[in-house]
Amino acid sequence: MSRDVVAAMTAYTLELREAAIKLNQNESPTDFPQELKEKVLAEMATRHWNIYPDFESMMLRGALAKTHGYDTANVLVGNGSNELLAATIPTFVGPGTPVVFPKPTFALYEKLVAVAGGIALPIAVDPSTGLLPLDEMLHAIDRCDNAVVIVCSPNNPTGGVLPGGGIDAMLATGATVLFDRAYGDFAEDTMPPLHDRLVTFSTFSKAWGLAGLRVGWLASTASTCREIRKVKLPYSLNIISEAVAATALEHPEIRTRNVAATIAERARMFEAMKKIEGVTPFPSRSNFIAFTTQHNVKDVFNALHAGGILIRDVSAAVPNALRVSVGTPAENDAFLAALKQIMKAEGRRMNRGMDESCR
Repeated sequence: MSRDVVAAMTAYTLELREAAIKLNQNESPTDFPQELKEKVLAEMATRHWNIYPDFESMMLRGALAKTHGYDTANVLVGNGSNELLAATIPTFVGPGTPVVFPKPTFALYEKLVAVAGGIALPIAVDPSTGLLPLDEMLHAIDRCDNAVVIVCSPNNPTGGVLPGGGIDAMLATGATVLFDRAYGDFAEDTMPPLHDRLVTFSTFSKAWGLAGLRVGWLASTASTCREIRKVKLPYSLNIISEAVAATALEHPEIRTRNVAATIAERARMFEAMKKIEGVTPFPSRSNFIAFTTQHNVKDVFNALHAGGILIRDVSAAVPNALRVSVGTPAENDAFLAALKQIMKAEGRRMNRGMDESCR
């Protein structure tokens, strides 16, 4: 039998649906350049695939350290930032450890905290502000001993960010801060300085357009990385993923171009969504926009999908809310046109229902 805490959980899942326009997983709308794919694969064809990869992934760790001005000992890499979170949380969280985090947020955090035996202390987020509840989080931290904080900024699924100075303020309390900046490129943030009680998680999945290769990395002091390394699985990156990520770092223009296009399209989508009657988008600094509708969220979601557009239903976390990833201009235009048409149709249907009920 599984442990009670596991038996009480539900698995992290995503309903599998097909659609011509896929805007449900916060992926980059732009693929990695074909010529670089072919270059790396040609190089990998000369490698011995019967030999294990370097279990420390020193090539990629060294490339990341050089790019960001760190020592190699300040960097760990893994099979997506999720794997690194799964190693880091039990490094710092044990039975009874208080863990403060904004909610709603990425559901995996709370699952990993529960498995480690921590005490979850969620702090409610108001998505309409575009900010995370820093003051409330600080108050919760102050009431705990040896607290751990997990914060995703920009936050998924709401898109809001920590107010300026938020990381420093949390560190000043004495808490350990696990800072997930998976979407930080789209907020044009910078990497915070290294600190023994700060672990910063990043990914190649979003701004670099490499979600299919599952490459994440973390940065902290050498002493903190040594502790996490004791928990982290070895051999977690295959030779192809490591080589592609290292190649990406040699071409920062890819990330720069992707981020600029996403930020521009996000702003355009946000303004257009504000003009659609019955739709309220939340301020976002990420590569997605969450929004509520005046009509039944399931009906809107299903109508969009019926028209070949797949977005994310996040109403279990944010009442009556959906989330749309920023796609290509053409994909975004199709989404906006479909959403406007659906909202008009839903409005007419509701009005007919009211008229009939009044007869």
